[in-house]
Amino acid sequence: MDRYLNHHLKISGVSQQLFADAAVTAIQQGSGGLLRRANHLARGALIAAAHEKNQIVSAEHVRIASTELI
Repeated sequence: MDRYLNHHLKISGVSQQLFADAAVTAIQQGSGGLLRRANHLARGALIAAAHEKNQIVSAEHVRIASTELI
């Protein structure tokens, strides 16, 4: 999942790691390995981190994002 997220960050022009290791694990567990769900969790977690003005996405941000998914 780490390589998958970093790949998407790279193609979007981001060169730094934005997801903490615990966040990557939370995305993996929360998505059940389904890439579309992982994308939704990652995007929601990025939004939650930005809302709190954090530069690194934490597992808590992933948890917040998971409550927003249907």
